[in-house]
Amino acid sequence: MPLKARLGECAIAFLLTATLTGAEFLEGHAFFALALVAVWGPGWEGVCALLGASLGYLCFLGFVGGLRYIAASMMVYAVALAMGEFRLYRKSWFMPLMAALLNGAVGFVYQSPIGWDRATAASYLAELALTAVVVYCYRQAMTVRTQSHSGPWTPAQTAGVLVLGGTVMMTLARVMLGGVVSLGRVLCVLAVMTAAWKGGVGVGAAAGVVAGVAMDAAQGTLPYGTLLFALPGLLAGACWERGRLVCALVYVLTGGVSLVWMEPGDNLQAVGLEIVLGAVLFLLQPEALVNRLGAVLRREEGEDMGQLGRELAAQQLRRTATAFRAVTGGLREAFTPVVPNDQDTSRVFDRAAEEVCVRCRQRERCWQQEYQATRTALSDAMTPMLERGEGIREDFPLHFAGRCTQFDAFLGAANRELRSLLARRRYDSRVRESRAAVCAQYGQLAQVLDRAAGRLDQHPPVDARRQRLMAQRMKALGIRGKCSVTQDPNGHVHIQLEGPEVERLVQGGELEKLSTLLGCPLRQDTAAPRGQVVLVQQEPLVAVAGLAAADRKGQSVSGDCGAWFKDEAGRLNFLLCDGMGSGPAAREDSNCALGLLEKFLRAGLEVEAALATVGEALALRGEDQGGFTTVDLFQLDLFSGRSAVYKLGAAPTYFRKPGGVERVVGRSMPAGVAPGMKADSFPQQLGAGDWVVLVSDGVVSPREDGWLRRLLADYEGTSPQELAARILQESGQREGEEDDRTVMVIRLDVRPREEG
Repeated sequence: MPLKARLGECAIAFLLTATLTGAEFLEGHAFFALALVAVWGPGWEGVCALLGASLGYLCFLGFVGGLRYIAASMMVYAVALAMGEFRLYRKSWFMPLMAALLNGAVGFVYQSPIGWDRATAASYLAELALTAVVVYCYRQAMTVRTQSHSGPWTPAQTAGVLVLGGTVMMTLARVMLGGVVSLGRVLCVLAVMTAAWKGGVGVGAAAGVVAGVAMDAAQGTLPYGTLLFALPGLLAGACWERGRLVCALVYVLTGGVSLVWMEPGDNLQAVGLEIVLGAVLFLLQPEALVNRLGAVLRREEGEDMGQLGRELAAQQLRRTATAFRAVTGGLREAFTPVVPNDQDTSRVFDRAAEEVCVRCRQRERCWQQEYQATRTALSDAMTPMLERGEGIREDFPLHFAGRCTQFDAFLGAANRELRSLLARRRYDSRVRESRAAVCAQYGQLAQVLDRAAGRLDQHPPVDARRQRLMAQRMKALGIRGKCSVTQDPNGHVHIQLEGPEVERLVQGGELEKLSTLLGCPLRQDTAAPRGQVVLVQQEPLVAVAGLAAADRKGQSVSGDCGAWFKDEAGRLNFLLCDGMGSGPAAREDSNCALGLLEKFLRAGLEVEAALATVGEALALRGEDQGGFTTVDLFQLDLFSGRSAVYKLGAAPTYFRKPGGVERVVGRSMPAGVAPGMKADSFPQQLGAGDWVVLVSDGVVSPREDGWLRRLLADYEGTSPQELAARILQESGQREGEEDDRTVMVIRLDVRPREEG
């Protein structure tokens, strides 16, 4: 665990345990902090929890009263420290039992000098039993912090969180605001109301009972608090589908009625004010926090097995991703050369000498008597030889070249060794690049699997209001079937209908009536499975595209490829790829890049990751031939008009907006030139009436594109196909036909109502 995270855990352990020392059950039984020390375990978190308990007990109970629980806490921590490495410690019953026994042992020692009676013995045994129960509940609550998914809590986890929260509120109930209002009771109202709204009747009632028992136990009063929290929580949970405001009103009204049963001396005005303040906080709390709580509290009926299947699939995907990461790490370690390759430049002349100088009569003079001068001359010659790739006579000092009787043979042998050295360097460089690409591919695959697992864990939020309206409409029309109304991460409505008569909902103008009823335009998704009707929120914008292309003169096959499609997130993707050169080989390269990129984007892969993966794949594919491909990707969200252009060595892209014509130019290299290439990205905000022009590099020269800008700015028609044909024709007259040329034109407009 990182240091910051560990420090945060220690701080939480200290503060939470110190807070619980102020929680007393029926005056004098303050075993809650001791129970939490048993949960934190033998690590540094346990030490901080023990310190927090010691300080808190001294502050709240004084030296004599607090010493009992401090001693018991120290004994509990000692048991955890001694048994933490054993399997017995991990049994769910071990620490609850040990905490109860150790608390009982210390309590027996303290109580014996005072004496025993029936009431004392009963409270003593009750504290032992409650200590074990609270330790178990706290342990279940702590598992929520470490679980690997965001699905609904189990009943044991929910109970544990309620008990932990209730005991914390027992301490906060002692904090009085203005001497009248209890902070703990206000927060209990907020918690019960939130649990009822997002958890329903059962969770609302359970939260109310826990809050009421906690407040009654903290004050030592009759169980009025249980009535004051449980009944409003029950009725508010019954109204969870009617919205936050209705839920708050039901809780406040029910709480007001419950005040009738309280004694007049119980400060009814303060209690009523606490209910109102809790309701105000409930209405003001952030929506994201409430939705997160709802995701872990609500478990839809009939979906337990499906949820279990998704959790198992997500776990399997995560394990597979972990395995691929391990493979990546192992490959990187294995690919790291332990013994360096023979690339020492000094060995070039050593091997040449072994081949030529061994038969020379002057070898003793050169390599023994004047060894330093020989080495200096050869060292000076190596620098220009490496720059040029071969050596010539002028690279060597005159005294060396003139003295050597076999200089030409020596130079030839040195050049052969130098070419071998450079070839080994190029080979090693290519091997390193290929290995890095393989490792990157495994890493990308692991990320894809992690994202897929995350999607399995995510549950699209149910649009309760619209789902209720759909159910009422189906009932009014006499249509039997299942209906699910959810929202995607961007807040767009998605309706799934299943049944023998659900087709009637999209016939005879019924779809337009549904759009009016639900308050958003709808369209039918034609790609829905058989037996289902899927309705999705209709985009306010529509894109019309046109394409014009011409082959290189003398060629019958173009090296350019273009396509457009809608991905899983509902964005339009326009792709234009240009392979190196022209003809079938270039076509194969561009078609490969386009096909891979389309598959990745349709599968939901992020754009940057998809482009990086395609670049790595093309780099590996083109090791022998050295082929590469330019990639031009234009993404468009028809709901918001947000768009972006991504380029890998592609030609400029042109935008016509109300302010004029803009051009974006990338600086990256084409895909496949080398592994690890990063695409250039250019975000844009578009609206109805805007135009976009994508071209391959044979259409226009970036330095002489004024004619294209003028043609785009002056065009007054509405046909993207016509504009694409004009650009292609003008390009042929100006740039010639020496390369494949492709023009893709997109026009944005407001979607007509009749297209729904």
